[in-house]
Amino acid sequence: MTQGQTEQAVGTADASAGRMLFAVLGGALAWSLHFLGSYAILSVGCVARWEATTWIVVAGTAVLTALAVWSTMVAWREWRRSSDDQPWDTALSEPRGWYSWLMTVGILMGLTSAFAIALEGFGTLMLPLCGWNVR
Repeated sequence: MTQGQTEQAVGTADASAGRMLFAVLGGALAWSLHFLGSYAILSVGCVARWEATTWIVVAGTAVLTALAVWSTMVAWREWRRSSDDQPWDTALSEPRGWYSWLMTVGILMGLTSAFAIALEGFGTLMLPLCGWNVR
């Protein structure tokens, strides 16, 4: 440590508000965007008979899954930095452990969101574009 620097207490926030919000909510926002966007694109694509509808949804699935994984990695790095390589239970039980707890929520939400986006994209690819021809 050099002169003029202070040691950061374990469990405290040192990241910007934008980075913290991205770490916690980035995956959930990507999931919401994928869920609403893929249904909108599929609806319009079916009515307009777009040939590239499936590929648009595949590209959106890949990009938004990557975004959810990225937010998970940011939350993981922030948790590691704020917990100072302590075990989970020790880092979360400190009086100032709110930031570690928040980053744990970000990790879990990011993983869940990435899995859900991939699952939604897989379902979109396996089902017929405009439904079954029922006569």
